[in-house]
Amino acid sequence: MLTAEFFTRFGLFACKNFLEQELCTRCCREIDEAAQAQATIVGSNETDVFDENIRKVKWADVPATTVSLVKARLLALIPTLERHFNVALTGCETPNFLTYQEGDFYQVHIDVGDDAHPDLRKRKVSVVIFLNGQAQQPAHDTYCGGSLTFYGLIDDPRWLAYGFPLNSEPGLLIAFRSETIHQILPVTYGKRYSIVSWLF
Repeated sequence: MLTAEFFTRFGLFACKNFLEQELCTRCCREIDEAAQAQATIVGSNETDVFDENIRKVKWADVPATTVSLVKARLLALIPTLERHFNVALTGCETPNFLTYQEGDFYQVHIDVGDDAHPDLRKRKVSVVIFLNGQAQQPAHDTYCGGSLTFYGLIDDPRWLAYGFPLNSEPGLLIAFRSETIHQILPVTYGKRYSIVSWLF
C-alpha cells in the first residue's frame, strides 16, 4: 500500500484533509441514511446500463446542501488543478457519493475516451475524495481491500500491467488526468465511502 505522496511523483495531485473529519463523518452518515441505487456505466449506445461484471457500487442521494458544499470546494480548487495539470478547466460534474460494500469493485477503466459518450469526452481531471480510512486488518469505521489502484504510471513496458494501490485516509483528495488507467479492487471488509467528480 502506497501513500498519496508516492503518487505525486508521477504527476497526480493529492490534498490531505481536503474535507475535515467532521464533514467526512457527516457524509458517511448521510450516505447510509439516503436512498441508494446501483451505479451505472455508460453503454455503447450512450445509455446508462447496469453491469455488475464491470462495476458494482451504490450511489447515494444525499441532501442537496451537502452536494453543493462539496461542489463549491471542488470549484474553488480549479485554479490549483489548472496549474498542476497545465489544463484549462471551467467546471465540474455533480459529485457522486458512493459506498462500496464487501465484494463491490470497479474493473480497470479510464474516465474518458474518443469513443465515449459526449459528456464523458469533455472530462479532463478525475477526482476521488475518501471519507473513511483503509486498514490492513478489520477495524471500526474502516474497510479492507477496495484500493484505488493506478496503472501505466511508469513509462516502461515492463511496468504497464503493474498496479499501484493507494492507501486512503479520511478527507484525502486525489486527482488525476481522466485518461489514467485505474480500478477499485474488491472490498473485503466493511464499507468504503467516497465522493467522485470530474472536472471539464
